[in-house]
Amino acid sequence: MSDPYSNLASEEKAAQARIADAMDARCLEPAQIAIRKAYLTDLGLPEDAYAVEFGSGTGHVTRDLITTAGAARAHGIEPSPVMVKRAKEHVAADARLSFAIGDAKRTDLEDASVDLVLMHTLLCHVPGPEDVIGEAFRVLKPGGILAVCDGDYDTATAQIADFDPLDQIIRFMINQNVTNLWIMRQITGMLTEFGFELGARRGHGYVAEGDAAYFLTVIDRGADRMVETGILFRETAEALKREARSRLAANRFFGFMSYVSHIALKPMAGLNERRPV
Repeated sequence: MSDPYSNLASEEKAAQARIADAMDARCLEPAQIAIRKAYLTDLGLPEDAYAVEFGSGTGHVTRDLITTAGAARAHGIEPSPVMVKRAKEHVAADARLSFAIGDAKRTDLEDASVDLVLMHTLLCHVPGPEDVIGEAFRVLKPGGILAVCDGDYDTATAQIADFDPLDQIIRFMINQNVTNLWIMRQITGMLTEFGFELGARRGHGYVAEGDAAYFLTVIDRGADRMVETGILFRETAEALKREARSRLAANRFFGFMSYVSHIALKPMAGLNERRPV
C-alpha cells in the first residue's frame, strides 16, 4: 500500500475524515503543541508578516503561524477538500486565516511574496520533496524563512518489552503511511541544494501523555489495516486495541517518537539559488 497522505485528495471521503480525526487529535496534544512552540517562537518576522503553511491539514498548525510565530496573516494550502473544510470550520471567526485546496509543488503564490513558509509533517509524505522545497524558495521573499518539522519515524515505538505486539502495529502503520522515514536526516542537503542558508536544527522528543489520543489512533488504524491486508483476524485486532487501552488504564502505556525541526533562510540577495540538473 502506498502512503495515502501522498495523494490524500484521491482517497475516499471516509478515509480522509478518519485521517482528519487523527490529525486533530495529534495537533491538540500538549506535547505536540510544545514541539511547535519550541521552533516557531522568536523567528524574528516583520510586523506585517505573511505566512503560508504547505500541507495545512485541519488548520491547527496554520493558526500557530499567527499565535506563536507572530505573523499578521496566515494561509494554508492543502490538497484534501475534507481537510480544508474542517480547517475553515475550526477558524471561521478569524479573518487573519485563510485556506485553499492546492498543491505544495505548484502553488498559485507570486514569486517572492511570502515571509514564512511552514512544512509541518508534510515532506515525509511527498514523493519528490525537492519540488516542494524549490517551490518554497520561489515564493519566499529574500530574507524569508522556511520552517520544516517532521517525524524521525524510524524512532516511533510503543514497545515496553521484547516481542511487544503493539510495537509491531506501530511499525506496520508507519510503513503503510509514511513515504520517507528519514526525511529529516536528509533535509540539509536538499535545503542547501536550492540555495537556502541553514539555521537552527533541533530535536524534539514526543512522549504520549494523558489519554494518548494520537497514539491510540495509530494503533487502531494499524490494527484495522492489518485486518484489511489479511495479516490479522478481526478478533485479534480488536483484542490488541483493548490491550492498548488496558495498558493506558493501568499506567503501563508507552508511546514515543522523535521529531526534528530545521529553520532555513532565503539569502537576502536571492542570488544563491541552485537548481538540481
